[in-house]
Amino acid sequence: MPVPPVVRDAITQALRELGPMSAAEIAEATGLPRGKVNASLTNARANHPGKFFRISRWQLQVGRNGRETPIYAAAPGKDAERPAFDEAHRKAANQRNYRANRARWAAQRKRRAGVATSPWAGLIPMETRP
Repeated sequence: MPVPPVVRDAITQALRELGPMSAAEIAEATGLPRGKVNASLTNARANHPGKFFRISRWQLQVGRNGRETPIYAAAPGKDAERPAFDEAHRKAANQRNYRANRARWAAQRKRRAGVATSPWAGLIPMETRP
């Protein structure tokens, strides 16, 4: 006698009630461990392709490096196309990293050169400083 798919049913119910979510969001919503959620999603998708879960879209990770995160939906059908991981993608990631860190890198360069760095140094003109 087969064992009922308790975890898969809990994931399906959460996705139907709350809408499409990532694996981490599913784990948080159901209270199940992330590994169990990932294993159940992987097994259901491998053993029954296109029947229980599909990837509705891919979401960029915020504050992390790496590929996009799949957003799952509890619906049969074909998965969304995964974005290309090419030169343009790498350039865009490098530009985001540069814009986020350029002020910190400039302060580090000044510190290494022996120039005193202060967040207020640019506010007062050099002639009026004591």
